[in-house]
Amino acid sequence: MTRRIFAALVAASALICAQADAADLRISVWKLPFNVPVMMEMADGLYETSFPGFNVSAVNLQTGPKQMAALAAGDLDIVQGIGDAAFLVSAAGGIDARIIAVNSRSPRAFAVVARGPEIEGISGLKGKSVAGLRGSVVHQVFVSALAEAGMKESDVEFFPMPVAQAASTLLAGRADAALLVGSEIQRAVNAGCVVIADGLGRVDGLSLVVASSKFIDEHPEAVRDFLALRSGTLEKLKADPAGTVEIAARETGLERSEAESMMGWYDFGSEIRESDRKSLLSTLKYLLDNELVKDEIDVGPLIYEAGG
Repeated sequence: MTRRIFAALVAASALICAQADAADLRISVWKLPFNVPVMMEMADGLYETSFPGFNVSAVNLQTGPKQMAALAAGDLDIVQGIGDAAFLVSAAGGIDARIIAVNSRSPRAFAVVARGPEIEGISGLKGKSVAGLRGSVVHQVFVSALAEAGMKESDVEFFPMPVAQAASTLLAGRADAALLVGSEIQRAVNAGCVVIADGLGRVDGLSLVVASSKFIDEHPEAVRDFLALRSGTLEKLKADPAGTVEIAARETGLERSEAESMMGWYDFGSEIRESDRKSLLSTLKYLLDNELVKDEIDVGPLIYEAGG
């Protein structure tokens, strides 16, 4: 055996041993309805290279409840883009996870959309069929808009279902209105539907990045690596807005002008602000008032403090 072949075998053996010793990191990468940071990080292949010492698996699970169920089962370690309502429902149900960053804030990206202009405003939904996900940010918008019109959910015929299914149901003419999010709103408008209420003045539209407490406690370095990764992504987003829009249009199937317009709906700043803490408390009140959670929970410990 030549010295060169022996060296190659030693290097290969060392690589295999390093991979065997590496910890697993399973991170959700649901790009839609308009998860631009994830789109960018996937396009650049950053998850595989940003966590030294980890075997990284990208997991594409749609809907917040499915993601949190996978986290509870140990099949996910980090969940990206879960609405604050879905997270709080999971936390109240005993899933041990903490918020490590904000994914986005986007009041306009949560909307009640009617099939046509004949339904004038929320009050026009009385007795009509509405499809949507109960216990979500957009459902919070819906309940708030109903209350402003002196109505309750019992005044409509509500059919619970995930956002993508609600959008399909609306466009197929099987519902009079739907609770939609992100690019699904634009797609419905393009098909002739009308936004009759959105989150402006009602919610902050808070989307979160959360990790299991077990993973945080065992691998704080991975949390630091994630925060560094996201910081770099946001710097690139600011430095190359045209390239960002191009990625968003490609991933959503929207026209470039539509994707560019939607970028204005979102604040992707990842730091957890005092306003975000207040938003969590407001969302918890909605969940309690609508009996979607039974007991008050302390929001403070659900927020990860770096170094703590």
